[in-house]
Amino acid sequence: MQKKMAKKIKALQYFFKATLLASLVAPLFSCSRGNIVSVSEGSIKSGITQKISQANQVSGQVVVKFRKTVNIPYMEQFARQYNARVRNASARLNSMILEFPQADTNSKLKTLSENPVVEYAEPNYRYSVNFTVNDPKSKEQNGLAVAGLAKAWDITMGDPKLVIAVIDTGADLSHPDLKNKLVKGYNVITRGETPPMDDNGHGTHVSGIAAAQTDNKTGIAGAAPKCRIMPIKVLDERGSSNDLLNIALGIIWAVDNGAKVINLSLGGPDSKTVRKAVEYALYKNVVIVAAMGNDSEKVMKFPAGIPGVISVGSVDFDKSRSSFSNWGEWISVVAPGSMIMSTLPTKEFNMEFEGKSRNYDYLDGTSMASPIVAGVVALMLSRNPQMTPAEVKNKLESTATDLGKTGFDEEYGNGLINAARAVM
Repeated sequence: MQKKMAKKIKALQYFFKATLLASLVAPLFSCSRGNIVSVSEGSIKSGITQKISQANQVSGQVVVKFRKTVNIPYMEQFARQYNARVRNASARLNSMILEFPQADTNSKLKTLSENPVVEYAEPNYRYSVNFTVNDPKSKEQNGLAVAGLAKAWDITMGDPKLVIAVIDTGADLSHPDLKNKLVKGYNVITRGETPPMDDNGHGTHVSGIAAAQTDNKTGIAGAAPKCRIMPIKVLDERGSSNDLLNIALGIIWAVDNGAKVINLSLGGPDSKTVRKAVEYALYKNVVIVAAMGNDSEKVMKFPAGIPGVISVGSVDFDKSRSSFSNWGEWISVVAPGSMIMSTLPTKEFNMEFEGKSRNYDYLDGTSMASPIVAGVVALMLSRNPQMTPAEVKNKLESTATDLGKTGFDEEYGNGLINAARAVM
């Protein structure tokens, strides 16, 4: 049955490609590759880290983590002692973001860190999506084929009970290729007062790559055809966030509400707040997959740089490293990330492109490579639900197809994701 299904999907994919190429002749996306860069490693670290961190600090804002459990009224009283206001607070994280009337962040950090009730204080950083764009008239890349998904589908198409959380800009909740695949999500920005509807486009695209509805005579196939998607909105209509607490809360909400895989196609500087949330997920046996970033150099973005995370770089159709993809010794594997067709919102959205295409279109980026890997991880866990994040990471890396220099190298990590071998 699965072999017949896979063959049918392949035939549908070829039909969809022809149809989409015929219809998508006018729109094209053009925007920068994101304005967020992150901490570098090796010889460039000392010179670049400070500049990168300072460039992405939110002026006059500090994240404070308390040593003991405190409530929101206590946080507000604490803020008044420092002539600051609480911009955001979470009793779940035992943390808050303070905003000061004057932007002398360094002195505030020092003073707050010396307070005995404070575990740590750190700057509030901007986090952003990891994507770039390309002309849809260019040569199409069949990312799922390059990653070997068709053969993996002969083994499993995924467990409908297994949930992939996409922590991003939300998702188009009414998209015909997504609406039947969604479980309850969460809008962290509004604390659940509004649904996690995508007003940017990035999260919808990532969601489709991971697990779009398949064999429904509509649009595209997802990497994990039968698994579910949990849309969690932590990024705004510009595809960015000035709030570390929201990123961390999104991760924790996904873990506490049943996600087994979390995709993070976003990045920024290192943060204790985000790091603790990732470590919580790993402790709870939730696999974290993250994009390496699109700075075209050896620059460490986070959460991709956190130990235990499956960090994904991008390759082109010819399996060479994508020109935009970051690299470094922390990379796990690579996956196709150039010219990836996926879902986009069916209604107007605010992605900052010169041309906007609804329903379906191509995007480039490590953001696109990451959900392919997240989908493969979901297939792996569908067959072996008892695997730990460390076991998943090890098997994914050990079954990858070697690229570049023999063995591990900083451009390709352990190699190109091999879905069939990983799932077997």
